[in-house]
Amino acid sequence: MSVVTLFENVSNELVIEILEYFNGYEICKSFSNLNSHFQQLINSSFVLFKFYSNDFIADNQLLLNHKHQLISLQYDESFSSYSIDSSFNHLEYLIINNISSIKLLSNLSSLPRLHSLTINTQYKFDDLTQLYQLVFTLSKLKYFKCISEIRTFCYLSSIINDKQLSNIEYLYCAHTCTINELSTIIPYLPKLRSLSFCNSNDDDDDNNNVIKKIQSNITHLYIHEDPITLNNLKLLINENLEVLSLDFAYEDIEYFDAYL
Repeated sequence: MSVVTLFENVSNELVIEILEYFNGYEICKSFSNLNSHFQQLINSSFVLFKFYSNDFIADNQLLLNHKHQLISLQYDESFSSYSIDSSFNHLEYLIINNISSIKLLSNLSSLPRLHSLTINTQYKFDDLTQLYQLVFTLSKLKYFKCISEIRTFCYLSSIINDKQLSNIEYLYCAHTCTINELSTIIPYLPKLRSLSFCNSNDDDDDNNNVIKKIQSNITHLYIHEDPITLNNLKLLINENLEVLSLDFAYEDIEYFDAYL
């Protein structure tokens, strides 16, 4: 004899586990009008949502009604009629697309749980210096990825105090970045473990002193775009390095046969 179990009779704990696999917009639209039980459940603090950029077009107000339950958000200024503030108190993962002003970043310091941030500047900023400075003030941040579709530059001050040091452990510079630029960024990141960057050879001369500023506790190193000079590559490899990935085209096969 088969036993039929209604979804309404499934425990709240199991329902919450199932909802983790769905987009927040889908959850609200699918479950909010079923009955009062599910309405109360999706409004409770036990259910945390993930919202993506296309959800803004569908229903901006719906997202605002549940902003205190958001754990992950893909934010697009082109579609958003609100700013991110301390009311997003469960937000841990944030992706910002089409950012038009770095003023938006000033509010992120009010997010108590934010530990992963991705910013896509697209074609709007060629100078990333101030953006990096603001991001490094976010004390809870562990992961930062910056994306740009144009050639950029970023030179931070060499004068650093303890309050300016960041807790970031994973940095992905998905934009053009020279060795000299990296040497101004890395000193702000004493806990950095994983570094990925799109190398630019604009000023990539062999420079031992510059490379020494980059060496730290990095265990994972990923280099893309322009080939880095062999001497600089040797200098970047330290005793803590566990993973090295080189993703670029190079005509001289001896480069890859070289003894590091």
